[in-house]
Amino acid sequence: MISRIAGLAVAAAATLAATTGSAVATPEASQPLCSATVNRPCAWQQSSGGGIVGAARIDAADHQQMTMLRVEVKIQRAWGSPWETVASATRIRSGSIRVTTPAVVTDYRTLVCATGGPAGSIEQQSTTCTY
Repeated sequence: MISRIAGLAVAAAATLAATTGSAVATPEASQPLCSATVNRPCAWQQSSGGGIVGAARIDAADHQQMTMLRVEVKIQRAWGSPWETVASATRIRSGSIRVTTPAVVTDYRTLVCATGGPAGSIEQQSTTCTY
């Protein structure tokens, strides 16, 4: 039953991505096309030999700016239950940045969220999630 529901969710996400031009990644995609918004993270998930890897990148306008990026892989054990983080990675460096999480093996629904922006300015950071 879970695999049928997951299949329907993937089909719905693919249909939504095709009709809205969203950056929802397919498992074989290494990196989706993201809008060129400065300091806004782009998140996606990809399959690896060891499971699902959460990945994100953020492009900074000023290469002298310290940029923070955190990416999380979350699972939902049952419909309506809270999402729980099962893998995460954080990095701070100057300029643009890319981060990946360790691989996660799961049969549950997955979600990848990325939070990032100027490291010294929390109010300018934003979060992006992809299903």
